[in-house]
Amino acid sequence: MTFLKSIQAFADLPAKINRLDKKITEMAAKPAEANAIPPSSRAQRPIGLVFDELSRGINPFSLLETAGVADATDSIESIAEKFNRFGIVKVKRVYSPEASRELNQQCINFSGLKPLDFSAVYSKKKKWGTGGAPVFKDEVFWPYAANPVIRDVIVTLLGERCFEFGTAVAAHYSARGLHRDFRNFVEDDSSPYSVKNPQRRVIRILHYCGISGGALGYIPFSHNEKMFAEQAKRIGLKHGTAWFDRHREVLTKARVEKNFVDADEIERHICWSYADPGDVIISNSAMLHCGEYLTGPRYFFVSTYAASDEQSLKAARNNIKTFPQMGERYYRYMSEQGFKGSDDVLLPEQAESEHLA
Repeated sequence: MTFLKSIQAFADLPAKINRLDKKITEMAAKPAEANAIPPSSRAQRPIGLVFDELSRGINPFSLLETAGVADATDSIESIAEKFNRFGIVKVKRVYSPEASRELNQQCINFSGLKPLDFSAVYSKKKKWGTGGAPVFKDEVFWPYAANPVIRDVIVTLLGERCFEFGTAVAAHYSARGLHRDFRNFVEDDSSPYSVKNPQRRVIRILHYCGISGGALGYIPFSHNEKMFAEQAKRIGLKHGTAWFDRHREVLTKARVEKNFVDADEIERHICWSYADPGDVIISNSAMLHCGEYLTGPRYFFVSTYAASDEQSLKAARNNIKTFPQMGERYYRYMSEQGFKGSDDVLLPEQAESEHLA
């Protein structure tokens, strides 16, 4: 640089400083969060052989056995014992590859969402599919709800007078936040289904199919407050089930505030049961549970079972009132398949539906 250029650069320095000051002032005027890195508990974890920068941390439930795993060829008694012990059991190979692909196609047909529609669902151009009362709209789903392995396990767990009272098809859908099903059953302290002292249970089965399978996240033993307290004491866990039940609220807040510390802290406690196509996961619906993050197409079928009593029969009869003719046919079919509680749904002297009375 020549002497004259050096003088010129020195002369331009005040203007450059002014421009820099102006830029700093403008940045300071913007909300801090626009330039800040959102805090995350993952960033606070040490990097090394145990943790990496994406780790949510240690799951204290890893010290315990938290779920049963069985094969469809195992004895029904052993499958039932594992369910009674954990409240959740994966049963492998309930469906053959051919039957799994057939169920997957039925879910596609019922939902109207093809695998390639996942991108549209992801970008919110299309709505995911969930629910739909498939057994009351299409009898092709009846054999899945009455699968012999599932029937024998359910009857063993619930007694002969049990029945199926609610099905759903899920297409490109995952219930991300931890939650309980049938809260009106399990959060009523006077109910025999109450998580504080459960005498009865609702059993929900996820039938995984297609090429991707799926996963169910859960907080172990959370279907039974006494059992949870005993296991929490063993591993030094200070939180009760209500702390985990905040998960949906915490996720909503995290999406708004871009702060994932609380969400990460809850999620490091979630255990996962992974299912291949053709597997089913049998779980107590009162257990806090959630679905996985979806990264591609997925379909599954859901069926729900309970013993015949006032609360469960009321739920079933409400379904029949909505779908009277198909509902009556469905419950007669299920009775023939060994779910004798279906007869109670259809008793004329108890039926609320004029169609059945």
